Amino acid sequence: MGLSQLKAMQNGSLNVQDGIALYESDNHSIYWVGSRDESEGIPCNSYLLIDEGEGYLFEPGGLSHFQTSFDKVSEKISPFDLNHVFLSHQDPDVCASLPSWLQFNPDMTVVCPDLWERFLPHYLVYDASFQCVGDAGMSFPLKSGGQLQCISAPYLHSPGNIIVFDSISGFLFSGDIGAATSRDDVFRLVIDDWQQQIHDMTGFHQRYMGSTRAAAACVEKVRALPVTAILPQHGQIFRDGEVQGFLDWFEVLPCGVDYLYTE
Repeated sequence: MGLSQLKAMQNGSLNVQDGIALYESDNHSIYWVGSRDESEGIPCNSYLLIDEGEGYLFEPGGLSHFQTSFDKVSEKISPFDLNHVFLSHQDPDVCASLPSWLQFNPDMTVVCPDLWERFLPHYLVYDASFQCVGDAGMSFPLKSGGQLQCISAPYLHSPGNIIVFDSISGFLFSGDIGAATSRDDVFRLVIDDWQQQIHDMTGFHQRYMGSTRAAAACVEKVRALPVTAILPQHGQIFRDGEVQGFLDWFEVLPCGVDYLYTE
């Protein structure tokens, strides 16, 4: 099993300039290929999944992140072997680099919530091939026998939002769900202080997530899956007991309309 890389990972041993292995086996691997811009408060986590030589890119990031992520992806696989790019929602920090990726590899299929199919071409991706995910979700079979399960998670925070579960690793690519703001300039990819993590997540989730009801509905879906790790677009990765701890916290957090409109 390739989960050992993530289980044993310590922040002090990580180099932000590297593509970082999170899961590796003979035919299925997952890497962090994100970047950290010192001028931004919330660094971007992009992830690369390689299954039987086919590549899947999650949350390609903003335009300024393209070259860094492209170089890291290229160390692991030819960008021409990227089959799909997954966008949890429409925000520019998620997909402003999409035109650059498609310019290099126009054969990639863009997987996104169906709500944003007519908006994403404003990023000048008119000729892109879209696979749009509705409220019922959608699954993508993998050559190695597993699947990528797209799960609708509306209003967390976008009204059209998806998260993606990899059945082989048990990793959940959660987009902005689980995001944490940066407390300093230290590169951290995994959680090293749970109470600090709660502090770093609270303000973001209370303001950006749509409602407690939406959060609870999403948590119910996630609890039905054998999740081993949660990989958000910003902040740190949740491992082992941190997964359950996050779900317990998020399920009842006053957020969105339930936080802002208390009367």
